[in-house]
Amino acid sequence: MHVSCHDRAFAAHRPASFQMAAAFASAVLMGALACAGALAQDVAAWRVECTGDGKTLDCRAVQQLYQRESRQLLVSVWVRKAPDPKAALMTMQLPLGLNLTEPIQIKVDNGQPERQPIQTCANTGCFVSLTANEKLVTAMRAGTEFKISVQDATKKAVEMSLPLLGFGIAFDKVK
Repeated sequence: MHVSCHDRAFAAHRPASFQMAAAFASAVLMGALACAGALAQDVAAWRVECTGDGKTLDCRAVQQLYQRESRQLLVSVWVRKAPDPKAALMTMQLPLGLNLTEPIQIKVDNGQPERQPIQTCANTGCFVSLTANEKLVTAMRAGTEFKISVQDATKKAVEMSLPLLGFGIAFDKVK
């Protein structure tokens, strides 16, 4: 017998505690993301963060979006150089409470969305890693908003928008 999380019969047999936990996680996520679009103008320009072992530096361009009242991190995006000089390695940290069966969608301004799977979740959030091709990196340099669309646990679409102010400068400083 094959049972999937989308099977209505399976959903009816889930323990009440699971259903309550899913509803609570969804409510927390929706509350945290409710202001995400309005907060985009409060976000600073992209910055460069580096860590090192005394011999080498690992640097990345970083942008983060926080919920104003709770200061909860809604999304963090790190972009670093890739082996291919025209590409970039991108990692996104998203909040818990997402629908893990649906890929997220990313796009710059009103460009064509790209679908990317969520690879893993930990107690700090869910993570998506990808190699951004030259087209996406060029669009991020010229664009004004990096848009990330996710689905919450109830499959409701939520869009977060990060300003691209300073992306090109920060990415050029990454070694």
